[in-house]
Amino acid sequence: MKKCCLVLISSLFTFSVFGQNLIKGYVLDGQKEPLIGVNVLVEGTTNGTITDVNGNFQISASDADVTLVFSYLGYLSQEIQVNASNKVEVILEESISALDEITVSGFVGTVGQARRRAESIQSIPESVVTLTSEQIQSTGVNNIQSFATLVPNLSFITSQAIGINSINIRGISQIRDADSPIAFVVDGVTIPDANLVNQELYDLAMLEVVKGPQGTLYGKNAIGGAVNILTLSPTNYFKNSLTVGYGNGNTFNTRLLSSGPIVKDKVYYRIAGSYKNSDGVINNVTLNDQVDFLETINLRGQLQFDISPRFTATLVGQYADTEGGAVYYAHSPNDADPVQLAADDFDYIIDSDQRGVSNLENILTYLKMEYSFDKFILRSVTSYNKSERRHTGDLDFGAVDILRQRQNSDSETFNQEFRLSSTNSNSKLSWDIGAFYQNSERLRFYPLTGDFGFFVPPPALPAPTGIQSDLSPIADFTVNFETIAFFGFLDYKVTDKFTVSLGLRFDNDNITQNNRLFDLNSSKNQSEFQPKVSLSYQATDDILVYGNYGRGYRSGGFNGFASAAYNLEFDGEISNNFEIGLKTSTINDRLIVNIAGFYVDFQNQQQFAVSASFDDPNDTAAGNYNLAATRIWGVEADLKFRTSRYLDILGGFGLNRSEIVTGGIQGTTDYAQFEGKNTPLIPQSNFNVALQSNFPISEAIDFSGFVNWSNTGEIYWHPDNNDVGKPYGLLDARLGFTLNNKYGITFWGNNLTDTDYYLEYAAGEFSALPVGDIAWIGTPRTFGVEFSAKF
Repeated sequence: MKKCCLVLISSLFTFSVFGQNLIKGYVLDGQKEPLIGVNVLVEGTTNGTITDVNGNFQISASDADVTLVFSYLGYLSQEIQVNASNKVEVILEESISALDEITVSGFVGTVGQARRRAESIQSIPESVVTLTSEQIQSTGVNNIQSFATLVPNLSFITSQAIGINSINIRGISQIRDADSPIAFVVDGVTIPDANLVNQELYDLAMLEVVKGPQGTLYGKNAIGGAVNILTLSPTNYFKNSLTVGYGNGNTFNTRLLSSGPIVKDKVYYRIAGSYKNSDGVINNVTLNDQVDFLETINLRGQLQFDISPRFTATLVGQYADTEGGAVYYAHSPNDADPVQLAADDFDYIIDSDQRGVSNLENILTYLKMEYSFDKFILRSVTSYNKSERRHTGDLDFGAVDILRQRQNSDSETFNQEFRLSSTNSNSKLSWDIGAFYQNSERLRFYPLTGDFGFFVPPPALPAPTGIQSDLSPIADFTVNFETIAFFGFLDYKVTDKFTVSLGLRFDNDNITQNNRLFDLNSSKNQSEFQPKVSLSYQATDDILVYGNYGRGYRSGGFNGFASAAYNLEFDGEISNNFEIGLKTSTINDRLIVNIAGFYVDFQNQQQFAVSASFDDPNDTAAGNYNLAATRIWGVEADLKFRTSRYLDILGGFGLNRSEIVTGGIQGTTDYAQFEGKNTPLIPQSNFNVALQSNFPISEAIDFSGFVNWSNTGEIYWHPDNNDVGKPYGLLDARLGFTLNNKYGITFWGNNLTDTDYYLEYAAGEFSALPVGDIAWIGTPRTFGVEFSAKF
């Protein structure tokens, strides 16, 4: 049997290497910007493909010299004779009819890579939202938080300190000191540390979110979905740009890009970076100073080597260093009754006597190697990531110097993935198989007093002079995750209309903890199979109906200690997800409406506790626990409507319900008391309505505009559901002008109505703090201007 397999593999390899000629290239517009979704066809055949988000394509041909036909809506088609030995550069020109006022084109280029290959979003049997490079620029998206306002049933907030994030997708949330429910993948590289996912985004080719369990294609902890981030690739032509901006809060920002060939057709580079410095806009009345200050620098360098027509290697190094405000929680100004700061009460003050400071430094480097056979690609991705996060600040959040806090949270991760993927777009069968290895080490060190999101009293101080950094910590441990996984995925067109997709992933997690505080070593192992099945039916050229089932998994971990509210360890989550959906494109692709409904049967949903006993708030601690069973259901829709050449209407709506079915017992606490309640920290709904416009004012001047109203629904802050955050809406806008496609000016504003809202809230009976209820306030109105130049 083994001999037969070796013969088969050898034959396949030989045929793939010597049977066909591989042609690679890229397609640009007149300004040398990548064109996405261009149809590329070998003349006289049905052999074709489309360009990806960087405008790249590759296609196999039986002859070394062939004629390729390039076609794209709104552009003149071209026929080019090419040779397999050279990289093909194609520049398409706009057709005269595309400039005619009467002609209204649909949404061309709606191509994503949710399944790791370029394909139309409307043909993917998943709920997907995608922004291309042009859309990212016009909408002003510069981090995951701003992207989330455009995505139904996705919310993303930051609070407490740089790198502390809370992500919610379809009722599945992220908790403190645990993994994200979404896999974040940059250029095929998994970002292992949840502290890093909201860094500045810049120089992007595409940003997309695909919902539902995505472990098969996106790897570890993709229980709720995946965010796929693709940066712009090094170019075979020189390209440079500079952006400089200024805003209120004495905010200065700049971005720089340089890209081009080192050796034409062989070696290319790309360097991109961003810098931002802001005094902040939120005031501390005690210090009479802004507390949300920020300084961040981000750098990324890429080297791409076309070693042969079939073999490409890309080396990437990325560095980020951020310093900003921390732990500036607000509370009631009423000294006589300090606990009264209701979840919908915005009569608050920030008066802590300490100016909190947080730092996050990260180094990420990875090597991608690709060898292209005729019908498939072999990819290897090797990555190393190291991050250090620190923060210090007040702990009592009042004007009197009583308590202070400090936290160290570091991680170091090595990843290796091998993936074999089919590339023959004419075949009825497409597939991926691969293996993944991860070794991740995470340090948690909390000297003397803990900061776990909502805060806990320190142990008795050894001296009345206050908290010193050399005193005993309340948590000091390192957790190591070693993961081995295997995965496979196939997509088979049973008929021209009916397609079946099957996926399977196997994860084995070995988790160990070295708890130095208690001189305790703990370990556990968990293995999980994650199957996925999708059925889709292309009822017409413009209507796709689909349904899918997927099993999701997110690994567990360890707390610093056991308490009445939680055990020393918390278990991994298991979810069974069901989804049905409808995707429609009408009026020549000018109107796109996608609708999906979902149901999730959830086991061991992870939660965060801030009190060791819900019946005794004076007995407090903080850690993670599991709810034995919850259920989630909801619906979502997104819309694009091109009313004319001058105006697009965009929108999305998400409705989400998450209910505690079985509480279970953790520590000595019986969580059955919360059965039937809504799971906390989940927005019950969200929607957005946006107006977008891009058109030429004259031959030399182009206009772009984007206005977005986003609304976040009620949030239950605690499992007893007594404290409810009221809905709030935010208005953001951008207006820009470009001269000769080189020089630009953009005016922008966020939260233009200066709306008050809370991103995080803790009632006094849970926080047990002297100041009572505390809240993390959202950013008030900000505005500014940016100037850009290409050269």
